[in-house]
Amino acid sequence: PEPPHREAPSPRMLSRFWVALIRLWCCSITSEGCGHLSTVLRQGSSLTQLDLGLNHVGVPGLKALCEALKAPQCGLQRLWLWGCSLPPFSCQDLSYALSCNRSLVTLDLGQNSLGFHGVKMLCDALRLQNCPLQTLRLKIEESDTDIQNLLREIKESNPRLAIDGSRRDPQRHRPSADDFLF
Repeated sequence: PEPPHREAPSPRMLSRFWVALIRLWCCSITSEGCGHLSTVLRQGSSLTQLDLGLNHVGVPGLKALCEALKAPQCGLQRLWLWGCSLPPFSCQDLSYALSCNRSLVTLDLGQNSLGFHGVKMLCDALRLQNCPLQTLRLKIEESDTDIQNLLREIKESNPRLAIDGSRRDPQRHRPSADDFLF
């Protein structure tokens, strides 16, 4: 059965609370919900970790999130977009956001078919010395030598960056409420 459609928390609601982690894994979040989350991030919220895995955020939703990542007030450190059906051309927005952002250290794009051109656009930002990203998850086709060569170049130019190409569900690698003391 289809999970019930849920809206993302409204910006007004989130601005009243100190929230470090929002985990909306497989919650039918759409581009509209991403717009709300983008507003919260651009307002300088306490949100540092956002998991939108297995949601159809759409291109407009990703654009909204990228606008937030470009904002100097955005303190997001970890963003999971695993299995969100992102198209290769969306990497242009992500690349520009990565070139502007100073806080994002983990970006999970696993199980999105970004292809060579999408990965190449991301790599343009990863070559920049000021890009803070330390962990990048991608869906990597083992047989695609062009992507393999491109990623090898990036690892040589940015040795602190870990690139994970595994296809396993990343659930166990993401924090839960048990990881935080309140």
